[in-house]
Amino acid sequence: MKRLKLIALVASSLLCATSQGLNAAGFATRELNPMLQPLFLPSLVPTSAENGWRIDHSLLVTNDFQKRDKGKESLIIDVENYRYELDLSHRADKWLTHVNIPLMANRGGELDGTIEDWHDFFGLPEGKRPDNPRDQVNIEYSRDGVVEYSQTDSSEGLGDIAISVGYQPTGTTAYFAGIELPTGSASDFSGNEAIDIAFWLTHEARINAAANAYGMFGISFPGDDGNLEGLTADHIWVAQLGIDYRFRDNFVATAQLDMHTGALEDSALRAFEESYQLLLGLGFLRLFENHRLDLFFTEDILVRSAPDITFGLRLAREF
Repeated sequence: MKRLKLIALVASSLLCATSQGLNAAGFATRELNPMLQPLFLPSLVPTSAENGWRIDHSLLVTNDFQKRDKGKESLIIDVENYRYELDLSHRADKWLTHVNIPLMANRGGELDGTIEDWHDFFGLPEGKRPDNPRDQVNIEYSRDGVVEYSQTDSSEGLGDIAISVGYQPTGTTAYFAGIELPTGSASDFSGNEAIDIAFWLTHEARINAAANAYGMFGISFPGDDGNLEGLTADHIWVAQLGIDYRFRDNFVATAQLDMHTGALEDSALRAFEESYQLLLGLGFLRLFENHRLDLFFTEDILVRSAPDITFGLRLAREF
């Protein structure tokens, strides 16, 4: 947790000019562990260059396998998750408004064999994935002999809608407060049926003509309800840190680190400790008029809370 705060504070202390609009830095990504998706974890917020609107469509496909046992706790997560996000952003001078509307689905999937080959090729850790059946939905968490969370069937539904308001006093720094509404459902594993709130700041810094550094640091206060009622941490620290490198006129490469502190109270399992994910992406800034396309993937670099891998696509437009 101390390392997480230190990295985030370094990011927020950078000073310099920032890029705007479809050129804006970073990815609005978050932890996609299916158990933790109902929790409100703040992220970078897409913004318009001038007063007006921006709309983002994001499709995220996640394949996750974890199997842990320690003391009186046991966990298995074997699932493929699909998440579509519609983001509506508006700028009025220094004020920013953002709405995130997610749709989620848990499936057995088809990527287990591909993920094993990916990990073998790059020499990445696989845990106990090869020892278990492929392409199934099996999520169960037990503590002290009590099953606290269980899903064995496919599910889908509207997730919790998040609304945030920000103030950007300078071109480099913005401050946000947000609320996540209980629009999802615990029965289809898309919401925690509680109100979550969060506060965060974002900052960008120009390194040189081609490179731009950015960061986000925030805190979330999840509501204590849903499938993890009585188990969720009182607060979760969240941070993102990255660099954009623009080559040629309309292409940008991104490397980003996403982090958060543990999400469950009093758990001895590594799966619920700090999360660290590495994102690599490629952006096409002017795919066609007023549109930007991003392709990216995110890898769990410690094999803990976050899914093994996430594939993402985002299409953005300003108007």
